[in-house]
Amino acid sequence: MAPQYIWPWVFEGIPAFTIVAGSTLLAFGLALLFGKIDFSVYRHKQNILLIVLCTFFNLSDVFSPFQEYSSLTSADLVLNTFNTIILMYFVALPLVNKPEYLKIICILFIGIIVYYVYWSNDAYFNFDPRRFGYGGRLYGPLKSPYRDQNVFATIFVIGIPFLLFGFFYFKSIFVKGLLGFTGLFALHSIILTGSRGALVGSSVVVIFSYFLIKSRGFGLLLIVGFIAAIIYQGGQLLDRTTNTIEIAQEESEASIDPRIQSWLVGIELIQQYPVLGVGVQRFQQATRVYFPLNNPYVAHNTFLNFAANTGLLSGLIYLYFYWINFRNFRFAIKNGIAEEPLLDFFNKVFMTSLTGFYVCSLFLDLIIFEGFYFLLMLNLLKDHIFRRHLAEKKLKLDEQAAPAQSKFKPFHRGANA
Repeated sequence: MAPQYIWPWVFEGIPAFTIVAGSTLLAFGLALLFGKIDFSVYRHKQNILLIVLCTFFNLSDVFSPFQEYSSLTSADLVLNTFNTIILMYFVALPLVNKPEYLKIICILFIGIIVYYVYWSNDAYFNFDPRRFGYGGRLYGPLKSPYRDQNVFATIFVIGIPFLLFGFFYFKSIFVKGLLGFTGLFALHSIILTGSRGALVGSSVVVIFSYFLIKSRGFGLLLIVGFIAAIIYQGGQLLDRTTNTIEIAQEESEASIDPRIQSWLVGIELIQQYPVLGVGVQRFQQATRVYFPLNNPYVAHNTFLNFAANTGLLSGLIYLYFYWINFRNFRFAIKNGIAEEPLLDFFNKVFMTSLTGFYVCSLFLDLIIFEGFYFLLMLNLLKDHIFRRHLAEKKLKLDEQAAPAQSKFKPFHRGANA
């Protein structure tokens, strides 16, 4: 929520993160003291890979060939933020290892999305010029991690599934109306940011959701409404794309999109430094050395950011996270998660949201985007809880079958009639 950036006149100077992190660490300590920690939640492949990723992340910084560098965002900031995120991931994991806790987290996150949708649309309808930058694109809260328009738009992309599937899960007419109304304006918020990557991400979210929604009529209405909204309000994004192509036509050597050139540069860096990369946040500095005739590049792609900066293995682990969670998603469907409405809600929401994030990450550097690790945690907990329910159900069936089998005693020859 980052309240100190939204309401600085109230929260400025108040260390919001320190308070939240401190209370979480205290809760973990108390749970550990009273034996309430379920350590089995740590025994997942995703957690092992996160530790490996964190290790390579830190090693790449220590052994970077570019110790002197200049960047808008320092390597120290990125490294400290990443390490803090991983630490809090492992601390929070066993504390919310119950369906009712996950439900509370979903409601809180929905509340954050509802407010950000209000915040962004308020800037548009009451036109606050301080919130808009070059080309009329809406910024996120100033000084916050979400100030960049593309990063801010990614919040809405991962939030839309919570609104959409929440509409079907919650029974209250008021809640349904609030979520439906907010969902429409969440798309408008994405358009206000002018983020083409987020628009593609939201398109994939809508299509992915269509195949999970039982009502084909509603799903079709969702897609038609999405297309209509883009046609009606998406002129700004279409203009940006047209301008990019016109610039490329005027400069024959220019790429249709500078991102493509950045990706090619990233692939070159991976080939030269495949093990530990060029170092955390050294992508731009490395391009100054190896491509001095061109402007310094940034990765513009989360996989390339991981792979070029911290080693190819880091990039592959990042991609493998999606496969792990998609496989668990399919496992849940095949094993009857639809019979448990709350877990079924989690299964659909978390996977759809993660899919939207990965699409956005094709065009953005999101290695320290907290929402990604938040979704990894939620997907893992959903899978852990569901598999635990399956094991409990199987145990009950075995217990019920045992007394029935004991009634049938074997017949022995020679026994008295």
